[in-house]
This record gives sequence, structure tokens and C-alpha cells, in this order.
Amino acid sequence: MKDRVLYIHIENETDFFERAIAAAKRIDAKLPVSDPEHLSFTTYEQFIAALSDKRMELLSVLKGLGPSSIRALSKAVTRDYKSVHGDVSRLMKIGLIEKREDGLIEAPFDKIVSEIRLKAA
Repeated sequence: MKDRVLYIHIENETDFFERAIAAAKRIDAKLPVSDPEHLSFTTYEQFIAALSDKRMELLSVLKGLGPSSIRALSKAVTRDYKSVHGDVSRLMKIGLIEKREDGLIEAPFDKIVSEIRLKAA
């Protein structure tokens, strides 16, 4: 089974839409779309706010636990339920955690690749 990989990066809206349009053109032409899954942020501050150390820990622990409840995850990371629930909700909103039909949550990605381009001052 092939690993599910997510590419996370910071890009402006123009770059995002250019990538999306290129993928749409390939779909319209009935060509395969080999573009991997992406999560984009427009600023570094958004990137850091969404992927805090505690949220990254949740992803890692959840991946190790496998499908789980939020309560079980909060016990595994020894954090209170309310805080974990808030972080899980945010991670679900941006697609890093998914809720299964049976109500359990899971970290679906096997690998996350992050790219941050440096700009000249």
C-alpha cells in the first residue's frame, strides 16, 4: 500500500489558483492528475498557528494509536479533554484529522512534507 503524503506549504493565492487550474485542465483533458494532496497557508503566521507543537504531537500520537476517540487521545497525551477537543476540531477543519463513519478519529497521512521558501529582504 502506498503511503498517503500531504505537502504543506506557504503560497500566495495566485500560485494556489495556478496549481488548481492546471489540475482542472488535466481533468478536463481526461489525463491523470498526479498532483499530490496539498495544504496551503498564505502566511507563515497562519502556518505556525495551525500547526503548533501540541497539535503536531496530537497527530503523531494519533497515528501511533490508530483510530481512536478524542477522550482516548487526550489520555494518551495527558492533556485535558477540552483542550484536545479544540485542537482536534481545528486539525479536522484543515484536513489533518478525519472522522470515520464509526465516529472515531484518525490521522490519515503517513508523511507530511513541509516547504517554506525564503524570500530576499
